[in-house]
Amino acid sequence: MTIGPEGCLDRVGHDVAGWVWLPAEPARRLRVEILFDDPPTRIGVLADRHRPDLEGAGKGDGRHGFAVPLPDALIGREPAVDVRLPDFPGARLRGTPRRAILTLGFVTLRAIRPVGTDPERLCGFLAGMVRLNGGCADTAVPGVADLRSWLAGGADRCWLIAERGGRIVGHCRIGPGWPAQANTGALTLGIELHPDVRGFGLGRQLMLAAHRWAAGRCARLELAALPHNAHALALYRGLGYVDLGPAALPETGEIHRRMAIGLAAPRGPAWDAGRAIILVG
Repeated sequence: MTIGPEGCLDRVGHDVAGWVWLPAEPARRLRVEILFDDPPTRIGVLADRHRPDLEGAGKGDGRHGFAVPLPDALIGREPAVDVRLPDFPGARLRGTPRRAILTLGFVTLRAIRPVGTDPERLCGFLAGMVRLNGGCADTAVPGVADLRSWLAGGADRCWLIAERGGRIVGHCRIGPGWPAQANTGALTLGIELHPDVRGFGLGRQLMLAAHRWAAGRCARLELAALPHNAHALALYRGLGYVDLGPAALPETGEIHRRMAIGLAAPRGPAWDAGRAIILVG
């Protein structure tokens, strides 16, 4: 069996950067084509930049990175960005396609509505995130009926979404389930942002909105983070979460860091998540 190239488009903004290597030929430097739309633009580059993280992860000598600046003509246009490998036309890098967003602009945070098109749109976003990370959406994403059933399961749950220009760009789910244990006064929080909108502080604002909803509804929020996700761990600690130690994901056994934050009762009525919050990046 022939092993194809591996790689990831891991940064899109003022520059476009990623990595690609061929495990069967670790000394080979692969050609990369970066594609932009609006207007269509193609830039060729060799993936030969040294990245210590790649070398540390055992990706040959680590000289498999690439980076190009966003063309001046595309700044402010938010072009779609994709990557092709001329020598492997059927290959696809994780993290593609993306969009070059330099200014966040207006974002709306609100709870999804069980009726209407919100559940379908959220399922579509979840499926897109799985595919972006190289997974199979058919097995990893709940169906619309399951999502509606979960929302109708009780007053101890809420699913917030972040919308930008009519597009869902993030979500935060609060409710019962792992890692929080039943009958402990705790609920679990799970958050995910599209990589296009990371780095603007939106994750923090989405979590603060979740805290506002949960205050008065539970005594504590818990979450689970992968131990190598330094950015997420820093965000959670900055918000006041404390580390409770390792916890294994029940389905796979993968080790996460279990974290928690205590919530004070609100001074006034609990936040009505049906009321949207408008943010400006």
